[in-house]
Amino acid sequence: MNTDSQNSPKTQPVSLPYIDNAKAILITLAINIGAVFMFQWPDGIAYSGVMLDSVVCAFITVAIDMWVVYAGLKKMRARGEMPINVPESGLMQRLPQNPVALGAVYALVFAAITIGFNAVLLRFFGIREMNFAAWTVYKLVYVTVLSVKIVEFCIFRYVQPDWSNATKEYLGRPVKNPMPKVSVFKEMVGGVTGNLAMNIIMGYVFGGIAIGADGTVAIHPTTLEGIPITGLIFGLIVGVLVTKGIVAEINKTITSYPAMLETAVTDKRFSWMPRRKGALTCLVTICVMIFSAVALPSIMALFGKPFLNFYQFVVFITAYATMISKPLSYILIRRCTQPDYIRYTLEFRSTNP
Repeated sequence: MNTDSQNSPKTQPVSLPYIDNAKAILITLAINIGAVFMFQWPDGIAYSGVMLDSVVCAFITVAIDMWVVYAGLKKMRARGEMPINVPESGLMQRLPQNPVALGAVYALVFAAITIGFNAVLLRFFGIREMNFAAWTVYKLVYVTVLSVKIVEFCIFRYVQPDWSNATKEYLGRPVKNPMPKVSVFKEMVGGVTGNLAMNIIMGYVFGGIAIGADGTVAIHPTTLEGIPITGLIFGLIVGVLVTKGIVAEINKTITSYPAMLETAVTDKRFSWMPRRKGALTCLVTICVMIFSAVALPSIMALFGKPFLNFYQFVVFITAYATMISKPLSYILIRRCTQPDYIRYTLEFRSTNP
């Protein structure tokens, strides 16, 4: 049913492509994984091959994402649906408006970033080659992350006022500014130092710390045999902290904007989860603990790393925490924005002011 006539321009939500960018990601993954089977089956890939693949992958991903994003935003602009309340960027507005020219700029930038990232990461972990299974998994992960970031930058360029001609207020998810911020680096440093402290403590608790003749520092939880215990403890910490933070923020939003109940739609994939904070925290924590206890040793075994030195482990667990927090946050946000949860929260706050 068409509800356009029932909604004023200020109340009709506008959906940006990065909220539902499955099309771009799936096309990118299909092409890149097809290339893996075509060129790296069954022997895997060497370090030099990863560097070459980084360039090709960046160009392919930019081309696909630019095509999907530009086509979607061009239609939105023609309908007068571009948002006006967006963060403006002088740098973005100096970039080309033409999608081919902008794509060329992005392809060069992201190719350099991808090469640098893969080179540093593989050298840091001492990986000179990967078998087919390890390379397929690694590429699935890094292509997905790369595609998400490219989509964000493509959108950020075309929501700028010099191109968008926006007239409609966007009341949905805020337009994301993907540009690096100082706060992001502070959080990253804080996460790394926190993992350093946590793993030193865990080293003492679960078997002590050993310093090798070559100066390497090892703790027992960084071995393939000991890391399942690390996964359980890490999952406990992440599950409790992430759930507590997300629930607190969503509850605050619900209390401030109770009208969000009117537009909330039930999604059975998430509405079955508990409404009470304690029960929800227990469910999420147990799931993350079990998943981490299985995933961490599986990743190490897949990449042929029976042992990580202390510094490698800190980077490994920090990257894992970053990756797992994204889908976990998404699940919690979707659960806490279901109609039954919003209604329960409003009723609870009204009886417990």
